[in-house]
Amino acid sequence: MQTDFAAVRQYLEGAWLHVHGDDDLAHQLREALDHLIETVAAAECSRPRRPADILHFPQQARHP
Repeated sequence: MQTDFAAVRQYLEGAWLHVHGDDDLAHQLREALDHLIETVAAAECSRPRRPADILHFPQQARHP
């Protein structure tokens, strides 16, 4: 089973939005969450993509 990076990123971004305040701990938490979000995004973009399935549609005859 592969990690759902989009879901992980969404949860981390939600956590970031719930960190309120201007104290040192809030700044440290947001900084740590920023780092995690960037790491997840990098992992998501670097994962090899599986080949797409190509669908062949029947061609219709063209009328002049």
